[in-house]
Order: sequence, then structure tokens, then C-alpha cells
Amino acid sequence: MSTFSFRLGAVACFHGLIVLSCLSPSSAHAEDKIRFATNWKAQAAHGGFYQAIADGTYKKYGLDVTLLQGGPQVNNRPLLPAGRIDFLMTGNLLHSFDNVKNGVPTVVVAGMFQKDPQALIAHPGQGYENFGALKSAPMALIAKDAQFSWWAWLKVVHGFRDEALKPYNYNLGPFLANPKAIQQGYSVAEPIYVEGQGRFKPVVHLLADHGFSTYSTVIEACERWSGTAPIRW
Repeated sequence: MSTFSFRLGAVACFHGLIVLSCLSPSSAHAEDKIRFATNWKAQAAHGGFYQAIADGTYKKYGLDVTLLQGGPQVNNRPLLPAGRIDFLMTGNLLHSFDNVKNGVPTVVVAGMFQKDPQALIAHPGQGYENFGALKSAPMALIAKDAQFSWWAWLKVVHGFRDEALKPYNYNLGPFLANPKAIQQGYSVAEPIYVEGQGRFKPVVHLLADHGFSTYSTVIEACERWSGTAPIRW
């Protein structure tokens, strides 16, 4: 395992304990079955959750935990308010605010990142060293869900244009093939993949440094676990 993966795994171990802290040993029972859906396929960053199953940590707290993987073709979000899952690792607070606005019975119980690692990456030497230049890129590879969240913010606040949009399918090929393209990515992931596959260090602009202020990779709970009623606007 690389040093990067090891660090992510260690962080994930701590994250698993955060979820457990929402349920004290006295409030859990031997028959409590928990279905926890992650935001992506099993990876090092989720290691702590899987380790807690393997070493019996969850059972120590009276929990029978089943982990459900996410992925590019998986939408676990509707399953939470429907009661099909109990905890959901999701994106930023925009989704959570939308749940409150629409009276969806979910509650945020943890935030993995206090500063959202979402970034835009670009090829070096193409004039994109300045964040403001990114809005003139002829191709912006952005996933569908992002188009309805932080991309909308980029358009309103920074003047980005829908005309440049191209679908990002979590494949670096189109970005690597077009030096003028920009692409979404986690600052702790895609830049490393680009260096490995493209053999160059990309320009990385963290959205949080330009006004996108939100927690990220939050964990939402089904309302029945929170012990509180949802906040109404």
C-alpha cells in the first residue's frame, strides 16, 4: 500500500469511530442491524469501516453492520429517506440543505472534510495557472451530479459557461488527450492519477480557495437514529 493510501486508510479508521459515536453502547442492542452506504466502490479511504467489521468493533457496540458500495452507476440517496439504508456517506452540504428545504427526514451526523477537496485540474503551460482563466476553457469535463451543485455556483459567481460542458465519466482519457481541457477531481486523488498516467503534474485549483465553503463527504443518518426532528425552513 502506498503512503497516500495508508494515510487515507488511517483517516477512514477515525471516521468509522465518528459514526459509532452517534450511537452509544447503551443505546444500541444486539439485534440492531445497520446498513451503511458509502460514496464509492470499496477503497483505501473506506478501510476503517471495513476494518471495524473485521475486528469486531461494531459488534462490541451491539451493531450488525452491512456496508453497501457506491459507484458511478449507483444512486443510494433515495434509499436513505425510504428507510432502505440507515447511514449514507454522501457529498457536500448542498444536498443536505436541499433535504431540509424539502422536508426529507435525514440528519447530518459527521463531516469527513471541513474543507471540500473538490478541485478543477488543468494541463500546465496552457494559461490556466490563474483560476479566472479556467472559465475560458473550451472543454470542461464535469460529472452530471456536479452540474447541479458546484458547477451552478461556478456559473453564478465566476462566470463559467455551459457551452464548455462535456460529461466526465471518471476516465482520465479525454482530459489527458486534450491539453486545453479542464476537469473536475478531488485534490487528494485525480492529480495523483494524472501524474501516474500522464507523466505530468497538473495545475490544481481548489474550489474552497475561491469561495466554495462547505463540509464535504458528510454522513447522513435516517431520522430515526438522530433522536431529533428535522429543522424546517
